[in-house]
Amino acid sequence: MVSVGEWGVVSYTDPKDVTRPLSMIASFADVDGRIFMYMMGDFYSVGSTLTISEASFGPTRNFSGAACGAEGDKDPEDPRCAKLSIEGSIAPCENDLVCTIGKQALFLRHPQMEDWPASHKFTVHELKPNDLWMIANYGGGVKINVEDYQSAILTHHQSLMHYGTKFIHLPEGRAVKTTGVESFKTKLESIKVPDWSMKVERSRWVVAHSLWSTVSTISVRLDGSAWGNIRSIVDGGTYEESSGKPVFYLPTPDPTNIDVERNPSITLTFSEAAIAERLDSEGRACGGLDSEDPLCARVLLSGKATRVTDGNELKILQMAFGERHPLAPWLAEGGSHTGGGYFTIEPNQIRILDYYGGATEVSVAEYLDWKVPQIERNQLRTSTQN
Repeated sequence: MVSVGEWGVVSYTDPKDVTRPLSMIASFADVDGRIFMYMMGDFYSVGSTLTISEASFGPTRNFSGAACGAEGDKDPEDPRCAKLSIEGSIAPCENDLVCTIGKQALFLRHPQMEDWPASHKFTVHELKPNDLWMIANYGGGVKINVEDYQSAILTHHQSLMHYGTKFIHLPEGRAVKTTGVESFKTKLESIKVPDWSMKVERSRWVVAHSLWSTVSTISVRLDGSAWGNIRSIVDGGTYEESSGKPVFYLPTPDPTNIDVERNPSITLTFSEAAIAERLDSEGRACGGLDSEDPLCARVLLSGKATRVTDGNELKILQMAFGERHPLAPWLAEGGSHTGGGYFTIEPNQIRILDYYGGATEVSVAEYLDWKVPQIERNQLRTSTQN
């Protein structure tokens, strides 16, 4: 996953409040399992987690349904859609040799990085793992021994060989070029993406069109480290019905559920790089931009996780899950066999980064009050009828 993936979410604790998790989108590359990132300035963090989803690996035949797997038949929340959370320390590269190796790996996997302005002081950083947690099949997540991860001989499973159009480097040094994006049509009818200057509208568009998110929490298992986990989400059954407060399901034994029971403070992270409507004509995510490019929007909702208990509301959101996540029917039928609950977020901070100049704070009140304009509602109805 580390050698095939291109971006993930870094969860870290708020420097001013260690009980509050924050997050950022990070493009990464690896050299023999060592994980490098390209960040502005110097970022030092202990107890941060990089979370990677197989659903981010590239457009598949069913990318519009946020599906993953070689056959495009698994929902992001399906246990067989692999999720990997790597907790550890992040710091600038420790010497010139490591910096050079890391930069070469990053530029190879992310060619756009080579043209990023030197004035922004981009620096190679390395994530040194302390803990690895993965779920890739039924039976729950498992902890991976760090030494086993670091000494593993890379062998690509066939289910990973179809993703996107890229070069996958094999242990022998050979490169195999994989191709393929088939045509698709999303069920959630699309309208014009709001302009970057329309922060409220664009934030709502990104959240409403997203089908999965990383939920960042303060980990009970890791004694206070920030941690991330992948959840399928819905924000209404259609764009018209969206509220800006996405809903996700947490099984009772899931680590995120355990964290939320102890501390409901969470951050939900959304990226345009995971939205089907932003694929370009060649099938490249985010219109061909790198996921860390400022023009590839990311939205961060921070606040309190609250359980949905109203019966009528539960029926409506389960219908929405049934419409938007047909590959995960249990999400429309009350959840998993282990028990659990549906949760939403009561946001107290909203940030969007979708243009040069850094992230922008979005008014929570304006974000929640915004409604799809009537003219766009008419466009949506016409598109659905057609």
